[in-house]
Amino acid sequence: MPANNQPKNHQEVVDRYRHKLQEQQAIVDQCNRQWSTFAYARGGILILFLIVLFLAFNGAWEPSRWPYYLAGLVFVVFTFVAWRVEVLEASLRRSRMTARMHRESIGRCLRQWDEIEVPEVKVPPELTAVSTDLDMFTSSSIFKLLGITRTPLGTETLASWIRSGATADEVGLRQEAVKELAPKLEWREEFQLLCEQLSGSHANPTSFVDWAQSGNWFDGRSWLLMFARVTSVLSIVLIVSILFQLFPLIILGPALLLVMAINFTLAVFFSGAIHEQFNQISTQANEAKGYVELFNRVASFDASSSRLQELQQGFRDSGNGAQKAIGRLGGLTSLAMIRRGSGFLLYLVLEFLFFWDAHILDLLERWKVKHGAKVPGWFGDLGHWESLCALAKLAADEPHWAWPDVKDPKSDAAKVIKAKRLAHPLLGQERVANDAEVGPPGSVLLVTGSNMSGKSTLLRSIGSNVVLAQMGTVVCAQSMSLPPLRIETSMRIADSLADGVSFFMAELNRLKQIVDTSKEVTAQNDKTMLFLLDEILQGTNSRERQVAVSRVVRKLIDSKAIGCISTHDLDLAKTEELANACRTVHFSEQFVTEDGKERMTFDYVMKQGIAQTTNALKLLELVGLGEDE
Repeated sequence: MPANNQPKNHQEVVDRYRHKLQEQQAIVDQCNRQWSTFAYARGGILILFLIVLFLAFNGAWEPSRWPYYLAGLVFVVFTFVAWRVEVLEASLRRSRMTARMHRESIGRCLRQWDEIEVPEVKVPPELTAVSTDLDMFTSSSIFKLLGITRTPLGTETLASWIRSGATADEVGLRQEAVKELAPKLEWREEFQLLCEQLSGSHANPTSFVDWAQSGNWFDGRSWLLMFARVTSVLSIVLIVSILFQLFPLIILGPALLLVMAINFTLAVFFSGAIHEQFNQISTQANEAKGYVELFNRVASFDASSSRLQELQQGFRDSGNGAQKAIGRLGGLTSLAMIRRGSGFLLYLVLEFLFFWDAHILDLLERWKVKHGAKVPGWFGDLGHWESLCALAKLAADEPHWAWPDVKDPKSDAAKVIKAKRLAHPLLGQERVANDAEVGPPGSVLLVTGSNMSGKSTLLRSIGSNVVLAQMGTVVCAQSMSLPPLRIETSMRIADSLADGVSFFMAELNRLKQIVDTSKEVTAQNDKTMLFLLDEILQGTNSRERQVAVSRVVRKLIDSKAIGCISTHDLDLAKTEELANACRTVHFSEQFVTEDGKERMTFDYVMKQGIAQTTNALKLLELVGLGEDE
């Protein structure tokens, strides 16, 4: 490992995670051994304590205090051992969680998708096709590659970044932040561990955010609060008068009892509803308090990038920052819940004298008025920070990947995707890289070649890297430049028999959506449309397919979209609609003979021009379906 603890290549990254995993597994083993020892000792000492206490109570020894001193000493030892067991259990949980993090990191580096668990996210119906085609959220996906987020808002933020690309300016701000976070390996891992621990406790700030933005319970009941204030003032005046004997007790006593009766009546009618509010707020506030340590960690980070500094503002406000505000809310919820446990008698006195519940609920709602508008920002900024850490982890784990250049969308010269040594980011180290160029508007990249030669992989490589580029992280390439893009795809169309839709009709419907979207994108003029079409319209005869594909692609070209289409139709580039627009590349197969048997291989290297060979008949022969001898 390099002296500065920064892995320089993929193998060093994997070795670092393996070393970290071994360290945590050793801690887990040690904690397990110690826990067993102390757990048995705890049980034995407890039994000894009970035996000594029993014998002392039953006079087994002559009247003396020393058996009780012995019992006390044994109990002190038991308390220490019990505390030690709890410490070991906490260490064991932490080490197991850390080990799982490093195990998943190794899985991400080696693309062992079954080793990785990510939170579930929902994909909007309108994005299902693109999401499936580009493996955004599938079992081996971009989300699994990046998905270290564990807080609900962090996960939703990361998912939204995958679903929709950012503007060029926003990508620049994210890249600056990610570059700052990427080298902070230990800091990010501690931050991720805190998020993991919150996930294990099922703390979810969503309901707290909803409460902070909701209306007040006293809205429409202001008279009740006013009544509670009046009776409280009367109670204070009457108590002071009684203490200082300002009036005869025969007058003050009944008056105080009357005020208490009024408060009791109000409590009978309204405390049930108020307690329901207290229970909800207490639960939500306790969940929110779990995030204070994360807020503190973000606030203490020595940030220099503008985006990270912007995200820190809500946590660094010394007067009204998230940490102090949530701390004050915790104090108020403690006052709201004093009716539980040993404070019940005190609660009854305060309720009868001052209608305590109404005043505490008023303080809670005053907190909401003061801070409620900031709460979504606090947790949203935390989710944003967690997502940036996910992007930074990818940048650190793939040190040879490139930072893409997302250009100004208003520049016609920028409406081209250019990439050197571009490869599929979800494949392992065996992936093959190719130079690729898509655009400018008015052109289409036509990819031909044999079955299994790499045509579809090229399209997915382009699309997946565009998704990563527009999130603000690195791409699987030596270099890449692109405009802000709206991606639409047709690759994995499935027919819907339940809806009475055939494969061919389902594909036509999808292509209609893509053409319509291209027109919308052109009209908005803030992005360029990128289409990726893989072997479309296979459900009809070759002549009609060629005409249909040409017309669809022509409509996309005329709408100033850029894109790629893969096909087995070697004459497609010669059609009238596409003759002047196509740039052609191809993939090909090779045949080798080993041990007297012919075998087909692929180098997955893209070559210029139209494919000169096909392999369908050769494949028939290789599987034993060729012509009879």
